[in-house]
Amino acid sequence: MRLVLLKEIPDDSKLHQQWNALVKSVDRPQVFYTYEWALAVQRAYGATLCPLVFLAYDDQESLCGVVALALDLDRSVSFLCATTGDYCDFLSLPEQRPAFVSTVLGELRKLEIKKIALANLPADSSTIAAIRQTSHGHGWLCFARTAYVCAQVSLERLERGRDGNRIAPGQKRVRRFAKAIAPEGAVHFDHNRSWDAVAPMLPQFIRAHVGRFLEIGRISNLANARRRIFLEELAKLLSQPQWLVLSRMLAGERVVAWHYGFQFYDTWFWYQPTFDSRVEKHWPGFCLLTQVIQEATENPALTTLDLGLGSEAYKAKFANESRETLYVTLQSPRLKHWATQLRYRVTEAVKTHPSMEKLVRVLRKEFRELRDRVRTQGLPQTFAWAGRRLLRTIWLRDEVLFFEWRNAEPAPMDLKNVQLCALDLSRLAVAAMKYEGDEATLEYLLRSTQRLRAEGMQGFVLATDDGSPVHFAWVAPFNGFFCAELNATLHGSPDCVLLFDCWTPAEVRGHSYYKRAIELIAARMIANGKQPWIFSAASNTASVRGLEKAGSVRRYSLVRNRLLGWERTTANQPNPDTAPGAEASAHI
Repeated sequence: MRLVLLKEIPDDSKLHQQWNALVKSVDRPQVFYTYEWALAVQRAYGATLCPLVFLAYDDQESLCGVVALALDLDRSVSFLCATTGDYCDFLSLPEQRPAFVSTVLGELRKLEIKKIALANLPADSSTIAAIRQTSHGHGWLCFARTAYVCAQVSLERLERGRDGNRIAPGQKRVRRFAKAIAPEGAVHFDHNRSWDAVAPMLPQFIRAHVGRFLEIGRISNLANARRRIFLEELAKLLSQPQWLVLSRMLAGERVVAWHYGFQFYDTWFWYQPTFDSRVEKHWPGFCLLTQVIQEATENPALTTLDLGLGSEAYKAKFANESRETLYVTLQSPRLKHWATQLRYRVTEAVKTHPSMEKLVRVLRKEFRELRDRVRTQGLPQTFAWAGRRLLRTIWLRDEVLFFEWRNAEPAPMDLKNVQLCALDLSRLAVAAMKYEGDEATLEYLLRSTQRLRAEGMQGFVLATDDGSPVHFAWVAPFNGFFCAELNATLHGSPDCVLLFDCWTPAEVRGHSYYKRAIELIAARMIANGKQPWIFSAASNTASVRGLEKAGSVRRYSLVRNRLLGWERTTANQPNPDTAPGAEASAHI
C-alpha cells in the first residue's frame, strides 16, 4: 500500500471519480464522505484549516483508501469535516481497512503529531476495531466515548394504512396546520435541487435560521460567515449530482418552514431545518418533517430518513431506530491520555446534578472572560478591574441622570445615508451575521430578541442605505419601568416614554450614530403625542455629552447607595435654571 499526502484537495476529475467510488464501497455510504463535501469544507475554511488528505494506492496504482484530516496550530489532527458532517470515517474496502488505518497512524507518528481527535466516527464502522488493533503498535493510546446517538426513521418499519402504503407519523398535525393557516392560502410543499432554484432561496433560509436561534436564546452557526460560505459552496457542488434538497412548506406565497438536506443513495438526511416563529404554535417544523418522511416512503430507492446529530425532543416522536457515533482520541503521552479519561468521567458525573452543571458553566464562562481580559488588557489592569468589582459587592454609589426632550425636530446632520426602522427578527438576524465576532453585541441581540414580544416595548434600529444596522435602542412606558441600575421601579406621567438600552456595535462607534438615533426616536415619539425621556449613568461621560449635544435637558438624578445588605435611593433636586414640567416629576 503506497500512501500519498495532499495538503490541498485538487480540482481533479479523476480523483473526484475514484474518491466517490470508494464512498460506494463502504458499508453505509454517506454524503459527508464525498469529494464534494471535503472540497466545500476546504473552500470555506481554508484560511483556518490545514488539510491532510491521505490517499492509499494498491499494487495496480488504483486508489484503495482515502481519509480527509486537518491539522490545527497545536499540532493536533482531526477529521477535516468533523464540524460540518454528521458522520466521518476512513474510506476503503472493509478487508483493507486495518492496513489503511495502520499506515495512516504510522505516518502521523512520523509527522510528530501530538494528538488525534476523531469526532463523529460511526460506532458500527470497522474503523473502530482497526484503530484499537493497530494504534498501540505505533505508540498511540486510544480512548473512545459516545459522542451522539443519531435518531433515524426506518421507512420499512413505519405503520401501513388500509391501502398497504406506509404512513408517516404526524399526519393529523399537518391537517390541523392546513386548517389553521387556511386564511393565508393553501399549504403546499416544494423540493428544490438545482443551484438556479436554490440560490435565491438560500439567503431567506439563513436569515430565518439565525432569527429562530435568537428567539430560543442561542446564536446559530449560520451567523458565522464561513459557515454560510460552506453551505453555499456545498449547495453548488451537491446540486450537480442532484444530492441537495432544499425543502419548503408554504402557506399561499409565504414560506413557513425550510429544510436544507440531502438525498444520497438510500438515505434522506435531515440536516438543517428552521421555521417562521410567527406560526410556531402550529408546529410548522414538525409538519414539514412529516411531509418529508411521507414523500420518502413513496420513493422505492430510499430506506432511511436520518435525523442527524442532536437529541431534540421532536426527533423522538418520529425515530424508530438510531445510530451511535464515537469521539476517539489518540495520544502518546500516558499522562495526557489519563487526563482525557478523567476529564470525561468528571464531566459525566457533573451532568447527573443539574445545579452543579449550571455552576460549572457559570465558572467556566467567568474563567474565559478573565482569561480574555488578561490577554487584551494585561495583568495590572485586570487586577484593578477585579478590585473594583469586589469593592462593588461591598459598597457602591450609582448616580443615574434623567434627561427630557422638548425639541421635536432633530438637528441637521451629515448622516443622510441612514434611516430609522422598527426592529424585528429579520433585522436582528442580519445584525447577528454582521457582528458575529462581537460577543457584547451578540448578547445585546439576544436580549433584544426576548423583548420583541413584550407588551408596550418598541425596538428601533438605525440602518444605512444598504440595510446594515449601526445602532439599536428601545422605548418603553416611563410609568412602571424597572431600572436595573437603581434596582427600582420608576413612576411618572402616563404620556411619558423612556428611551433605554441604546447600543452601538464597537466597530461602528465614533460616527455619531447614537446621537442621530435618539434624536430621530425622540422626534417620532413627540409626533405620536408622547414625551420622551432618557437616562444615563453619571459616570458614562461620553453618553452624557451625547445626550446634551442631542438637545435633551438634564432634569434631575437618582442616586443608589448600598453598603453590604443596606440600600437606599435618593433624588437630587432639579436644576432651578431648567424648570421641569409636571411630567418631569418621575420618582421611584
